[in-house]
Amino acid sequence: MSERSLRRALVFGLAGGFFAIISRLNTVDLDLFHEMALIREAFRLGYLPHADTFAYVPTVNPVVHHEWGTGLILYLVTVQLGLGAPGLLVLKYLLAAFVALGCFFLATRRGASYPVFAFLGLLGILMGWAGFGTIRAQLFTLCFLVILLFLMEQDRKGEGWALWAWLPVYLIWVNMHGGFLVGLGLLAIYISERFFLNLLAEKNFLKSLKMVQRQIWFLIATCLLTLATPYGIAYLPYIWNAVTLDRTRFILEWRPLWAISWSYVVAWFFSVVLVLYGLTQNKLREMPGLLIIAATAWVSLWHFRHLSIFAVAWTCYTPVYIEKTTLGDLINKVCKQNSRLVTAIFVIIGLSGTLYAVQHHFWQLDIPTKAEKGKVLVYPAGAVRYLRENKFAGNLMVPFVAGSYVSWKLYPEVKVSMDSRYEVAYPVPAVRENVGFYNAKEGWQETLTKYRTDAILVPLRSKLNEIMGNNYVWTSNGNSSSWTRVYQDHGYSLYLRSDLAKRFPILDMRGKPIAAHFP
Repeated sequence: MSERSLRRALVFGLAGGFFAIISRLNTVDLDLFHEMALIREAFRLGYLPHADTFAYVPTVNPVVHHEWGTGLILYLVTVQLGLGAPGLLVLKYLLAAFVALGCFFLATRRGASYPVFAFLGLLGILMGWAGFGTIRAQLFTLCFLVILLFLMEQDRKGEGWALWAWLPVYLIWVNMHGGFLVGLGLLAIYISERFFLNLLAEKNFLKSLKMVQRQIWFLIATCLLTLATPYGIAYLPYIWNAVTLDRTRFILEWRPLWAISWSYVVAWFFSVVLVLYGLTQNKLREMPGLLIIAATAWVSLWHFRHLSIFAVAWTCYTPVYIEKTTLGDLINKVCKQNSRLVTAIFVIIGLSGTLYAVQHHFWQLDIPTKAEKGKVLVYPAGAVRYLRENKFAGNLMVPFVAGSYVSWKLYPEVKVSMDSRYEVAYPVPAVRENVGFYNAKEGWQETLTKYRTDAILVPLRSKLNEIMGNNYVWTSNGNSSSWTRVYQDHGYSLYLRSDLAKRFPILDMRGKPIAAHFP
């Protein structure tokens, strides 16, 4: 078996495995809808609004939407260019391929062999899969991260253009996702690492500092570019609040790895052990990027959301560390001596992954409308169609996960009580109030009279759905609230104020298919 054939098999196996993993993530992301709704409104107004227009409850002011650039790209691709769902999926796969090829290019260009990269790459895929949803702003952050790691390597080699190229990259990044802080932080860590290694070699603080003087000036320029958004100085207090905000109560992905699954903890632990093993086999100066791996490993341990960032950094650097160790020699030796077997294994992985992706219809965008076991996200497509067809206009109480979809489909006729923008638009107490309402916590009825609510969208699996029934009347301290269910399916029930419900037909769509279309 030739070395060329072995390399092709290894790449095919990795590509097939990666394809299988990301093909499972074709459910349209809920944040996508509020991002695109913002850009649609900006096109209508002729400017990017800084005040909320989608909610009927009190919101923060100004509304600093850190993902507006992502919304612009998604809106242009799917709506303005008319590419719709196919365009969204093609964009997702292109971005994913860019990240994967970037990791492969960086690792092999720095000295990792195909066998070592392939075996470690499988672990990287298992850790990083969650960052490849359709389409999350974080997927763009992963692309920018790959670019940043490449430019830092070029700067390490003395390429003067690299940091100049970084500035426009950062300018785009800061307008697309709050993940730009990853770039800012890792650039600072890169400079600190270079200073520390220079200090070890030169034993002279001032000389070592002077050796990274140029990089420090670019770091300062990078910090100043953070102001280059449509929100100007208002972006700084917003981003500070967003970073310091505790999201673990309401958003699962912000919780520590052990709160998600111990399998992630095991994978994370094994990946860290490999880095520490490489550290025992290599000189410190031969392991650039070590502080970057340490930093991303730490934040990913405490927030599952950051695990994909760690996976990308780990996959770019660790194969190079392992290449120069006894383990690396063993992997290369085993692959060389058993090339036919290894080729067969990776071909099977590649074929299995491809077949799995086909089986899961990788070309189809999924907008789930039925509450089923394992379905975390269910869109109220049927209820939205009912409201549109019956020309409803008013204020709709919605759960956290449904508001953005409702705004995209029904705004400006319908305003919502909540959506997944979270701290971008809503005070934390408002989020807490909304969650308590749908969990029927004590005092939930008061929310109905606190705001001018005309209709309530109730998820099938919520505690509230068990309480309200077909009709619900509540009276307390002179406040009266009467509600009638006018619509239901296998995902949601829809209640209108009883005085309004008289003008609307009763519709039961349980047992009937609910089609949802994008955009």
